[in-house]
Amino acid sequence: MEQAERITAQVLEHPKLRKLSNEEKDDLKPLILRYVRRVLLQIKAHCNRNDVPEALEEVAAEITEDLLFSDRIIAEDKEVSSISRGDTSITYRNPDSAYQKANDFMKNYECQLVHFKRMKLPSDPRDERS
Repeated sequence: MEQAERITAQVLEHPKLRKLSNEEKDDLKPLILRYVRRVLLQIKAHCNRNDVPEALEEVAAEITEDLLFSDRIIAEDKEVSSISRGDTSITYRNPDSAYQKANDFMKNYECQLVHFKRMKLPSDPRDERS
């Protein structure tokens, strides 16, 4: 199984996607595969690598899920902030506030990717003459 397909299968195991019917999953699969390939390219560029190590596949799946949420391909449930009983009032938490700040901290993938980063060394002109 190709790496992108393995990661796509991991993304499809997300609890919000697991609820979907097989037909809905089949409709989403090409789109998710496109997102996975974009994420793999970004990881390769960031880490200066030609491959993505197997240890980073889970990180790639998480980044893909985040992209799907941010592009609203996967709908997020609204969190309730407060409930009043007299005349019934329900207030939802603004996802762009404190939740987003905590989310940004938890989803900072830089610290996970840096371990796989390779140095980009200048080429030696003497090596090219051979």
